[in-house]
Amino acid sequence: FFFKDTATPEIYTRSIVGSVRCVQETEKGEVTSAKGISIEDMKFHQCVSLRRFDKDRSITFIPPDGVFELMTYRVTENVNLPFKLYPVVQEGASKVEVNLKVKALFDNSNSATNVVVKIPVPKNVVNVKHFSNSGKAKYEPENTAVLWRIKKFPGETEYLVRVECDLTPTTSDKQWVRPPISMEFQVPMFTSSGLRVRYLTVIEKMGYKPSKWIRYITKAAQYDQRTVSYTHLRAHETSLHLVCRLLLEKK
Repeated sequence: FFFKDTATPEIYTRSIVGSVRCVQETEKGEVTSAKGISIEDMKFHQCVSLRRFDKDRSITFIPPDGVFELMTYRVTENVNLPFKLYPVVQEGASKVEVNLKVKALFDNSNSATNVVVKIPVPKNVVNVKHFSNSGKAKYEPENTAVLWRIKKFPGETEYLVRVECDLTPTTSDKQWVRPPISMEFQVPMFTSSGLRVRYLTVIEKMGYKPSKWIRYITKAAQYDQRTVSYTHLRAHETSLHLVCRLLLEKK
């Protein structure tokens, strides 16, 4: 089954909205949080024993066939984000320059994969130059953005990219609506909510012998950072959405 976290940190608050999805058959398991994490708005599938959960906070269930959602929940305290973005954007009448630093906040023993940073540019751009100290950056006109792709992003590492855009004059008085910088990534063995499986017990009376293993994966559904001021070169986070997935499978 999967632990799926969706994080939404704002300027003053952060929260994780998640679900636990089960894909096993013939399984009865027990799962708890590792460090007494405060979980809110919990809802369970009807196969879960609520009496057992109220007693010792373990999730005991006899699953139906197929895929089903075992549990949904919300975590609002001690949310750990995998990345921090530091954008500095300078805009002029004929040029826009973006300097972006991305810092990995997770442990250096781990690495994110398939990292993609989308840096929007104005529609009236005529020439784009980009420089980075890792990965490959490419201007994609169909996305009106520079996509910076990094195959492997080690923890506690910082990477930089600079984007320079030459603009064509425009007669429109409408200012450029600055879309947020966004990210896509996968981080194995990491969860933003901090939820962990302390133990998993399978009780099988039909002679079936399952093999259990656990894999944690954090995936970004929408990881955005919007710049606030181009004149004073300041920025802050407005919204960020993560998907943290814990996968338990048996062979």
